[in-house]
Amino acid sequence: MKKGYTDTLSTKKLIKDQSLLRHEDIRHQIRVLPELKALIPPLLPDELAQLENNILADGCREALLVWETTVRVLEKADDDNPVYILVDGHNRYGICQKNGIDFRVNLKSFPAMEQDRTFMIENQLGRRNLTPEQTAYLRGLRYRDEKGKRGQYDRTDHKGHFVLYGEGDSEESSEIASKAVKTAGRTSTAEKLAKQYSVNEKTIKRDAAFAAGVEKLSYDLKADFLAGKLSVSKTVLQELGQRDIADGSINSADALTPSSTHASKSGIDTPTKPAKQTKTSTPKPSAIQTALKKLADQLATTDNPTALLCDEIVYVATQFKTFLLENHQGEGKKKLSGGRAQQGGKRKS
Repeated sequence: MKKGYTDTLSTKKLIKDQSLLRHEDIRHQIRVLPELKALIPPLLPDELAQLENNILADGCREALLVWETTVRVLEKADDDNPVYILVDGHNRYGICQKNGIDFRVNLKSFPAMEQDRTFMIENQLGRRNLTPEQTAYLRGLRYRDEKGKRGQYDRTDHKGHFVLYGEGDSEESSEIASKAVKTAGRTSTAEKLAKQYSVNEKTIKRDAAFAAGVEKLSYDLKADFLAGKLSVSKTVLQELGQRDIADGSINSADALTPSSTHASKSGIDTPTKPAKQTKTSTPKPSAIQTALKKLADQLATTDNPTALLCDEIVYVATQFKTFLLENHQGEGKKKLSGGRAQQGGKRKS
């Protein structure tokens, strides 16, 4: 009896040792995929510093989640060698690697990258420390993935192609949008996700447009925006998402101003706002007038004018007005003073 008990303990110890050796091997093979890491909203500098201090003091108490898969599944290649992809714990992993701190891993299985991606988005949306922009971005990605159209979002089944943030949120417009996306006996993707996240369908659609715009940013620019280091309005990013450009192609924050976003989309060579208004930096009046005419023509031919288009018209018209005042004010004063002199002469007579 005693021998059997000893044998059992020996077997358990052997299994445990083998498991530890395997996990030790896995820890040295973990891969971080940039496209998956981009789904993790970055921590603010003080949050990251606090996390590092906690890990330095108490160790990495929470295990990292790792997807155990194969090269065949990941890269569609004829190779069954194992691959270990980091799913959750990117910040903790970076801190542990930097400071030589040990950590545990929990393995999870997914049939393909799509399921892993969905899990990561859902996992992040379940956390409480997300900003409104991060939440909207992740919900938008979820919608786009569900629709199976990377780089696009469906704008055919809601009211208006240019429904911007904060516009058309009335109960009536929500009801119209809801009816438009429903088909007999079938629930739309927007309706399903709206119910899941306790928002309306129009919010999901706007999130998708917003996420499409964020995806146009380069990796670093997107990280800065989601971390709150870069301020860009949701409307500008929604407009950007409609442009036919590759994801990750926007490398400069200068391309995210309302003027440059709209001008690039419409093909109009609109004068940009100078940092300081001087006579030497003011665009030629012919260029301003041409730009204003093009914008006016665009306004006349579109059924759905956007807020950005209106802002552009106001800005260019203000530039033109400024030019007229600066260059014709003297002439106007002469005419005005000449008229007063004539009136004065009449009074004397």
